[in-house]
Amino acid sequence: MKALNIKKIALIATLVSGNLMAFHVNAQTNLITSFSPITGTASGFTLNSGTSLGQNRLSVDTNTISFTSGHSYVLSFNLNNSVSNASSIVMLSPFGSIAFAASTTAGAKSYTFTSSTTSSKINFNYDNGTVGTFSLANILLVDNTGGGGGGGGGGGGSSVSSANTQSSLVNTASVLQGIYTLQNSVLANSFSYDCALFDKNNVCISAGGRNTAVSAENGLNNTSVLLIAAYRLHPNYRIGAYADQNLSVNNAGSTVNLGNNTPLIGLFGAWNERLDGTGTEVKVSAAYGQKNTTVSRQVVGTSEAGSGGSQLNSQGAQVTAKYGFGVMRDVIVSPYIGVRYTQNNMGGYTEATNSSVTTPLTYSALNTNATTALVGAGATYRVFPQAMLFASAGVETDTNTSNGTYSATGISGLTPINFNANPVKTRPTATLGATYDVAKNQRLGITGVYRQEPYQSVSTTTVMATYTVGL
Repeated sequence: MKALNIKKIALIATLVSGNLMAFHVNAQTNLITSFSPITGTASGFTLNSGTSLGQNRLSVDTNTISFTSGHSYVLSFNLNNSVSNASSIVMLSPFGSIAFAASTTAGAKSYTFTSSTTSSKINFNYDNGTVGTFSLANILLVDNTGGGGGGGGGGGGSSVSSANTQSSLVNTASVLQGIYTLQNSVLANSFSYDCALFDKNNVCISAGGRNTAVSAENGLNNTSVLLIAAYRLHPNYRIGAYADQNLSVNNAGSTVNLGNNTPLIGLFGAWNERLDGTGTEVKVSAAYGQKNTTVSRQVVGTSEAGSGGSQLNSQGAQVTAKYGFGVMRDVIVSPYIGVRYTQNNMGGYTEATNSSVTTPLTYSALNTNATTALVGAGATYRVFPQAMLFASAGVETDTNTSNGTYSATGISGLTPINFNANPVKTRPTATLGATYDVAKNQRLGITGVYRQEPYQSVSTTTVMATYTVGL
C-alpha cells in the first residue's frame, strides 16, 4: 500500500440552529491534506450558524487529489455516534457516490473503490436531521494498489497497510504504558525499602516477597523476592543495600514480555536524630534495574505480526526528610517532604524478518523521565509492646517530565505516537502496614501501597511481606 502526505487535520465545531454538531478530522496517513466548506461562512475549519447549508447539515470538500485510474483506494473513518433518519453521503465529486447510508451505526467504517479518474475531491455531505452531535475521526484515504497515484512516497506494491500498521502501533503503545507503569512503580516503591532492626553486631537482614499489580491492564502483575541488608555505623546512622528479583511476570495477551534475568538493585542511607522515631530523619535511596523485553505486534487488518526485543532500563534516586511528633502515648505523627527522579529507557531495535514478516519495522528508543516533589504525613501506633500499626498518605507532583514518543520506520506514512498525551501530574499515594516482633531481634512485617500513576485511570497496588533479623 502507498500512504502519502502525512497530516494531522482538525475540522471542529458547527453551531446550527441551536444544535452543536462537531466534525473532527485527525488523519495520520492520508492522501487528504485539507478540507473546506462548500457554501456558507467559514472561519478556518468552523462553519457558523445561518449558512445556506440547511438545518444541521455539514458539507465539506477535501483538497483535489491526484488519483491513478484503475487503482483501488480505501477510505476509512470512525463515527462516534449512530446516525439515524438522516442522509450520510460520501461522494467522489463530481463522479458519483462512494457510500450512502440513511441509517449508520457508530464505529469504524471502511469503503473500497476503484478510481476511474485522475483528479477529484472527496465530498463529505452529512445531514443528521434532528439527531444532534456526532463526529468523524481518523479519516484516511490510501492507495491500496501501490506503484503510483496520490503524489509519490513509498509502498512499491506492498500489501501491508500503513493505516493498519499505525493502529497496531497504537495498541502496542497502550500495552507498553502498562509495562512502564509496572517498572516505574517497582522502582519508586523500592526507595522505601529499609532495615532498621539491629543487635550487638549492628547488622540487619530482611527477606521477603512482593507483588505489584497494574489496575488498567488485564492481569498485569509481577511477583518478586526481596533481600535487604543494612549496617549501623553509629546509633544514628545506617547504610544498606537491597535486591528485588522477579520470579514471574503475568501479562495477559503477551504483546510485551519481560524477562526475569536480572534484579533491581539499590542502595540507601539514613540518619535519625533520635532512636524512638521522634525528631528528624533524612533518607537517601538510589536504584537501577534492567529487564530484557520482547515486543510482538498484534495483527490489525493487513498489518504484520512483527516481533523484536530490547532492554528496558529503570533507574532513579530519592531524598526524603520527615519529622516525628509524639502527639500522645504510643502515637507518632511524621509529616514528610521529598524529591524523586526516575527514568525508564527502552533501546531501539529492528523486528526480525521471516516468512510472515516481509516488512520489518525499526523502532527508536523510548525514553521517559520525571522529577517529582513529594509531600505527606505518616503515623505509627504501638498497639502493644510487640505490635505496631503504621500508615501514611501523600501527594506526588511532577515538576518536570519527558514522556517520550513511540515511533517506527519501515513503512511509509507511520507517525510517532505521544506515549502519554494527557499525563496525570499530581497523584495520591497511600501506605498501610503492621509489624510484629516475634522475638527481641526478629520482626515480621506486612505492607500495602497504593499509587495513582502518571497515565490516565491507571493505578498500582503493591503488597510486601518481610521477615527481619537483627544481628
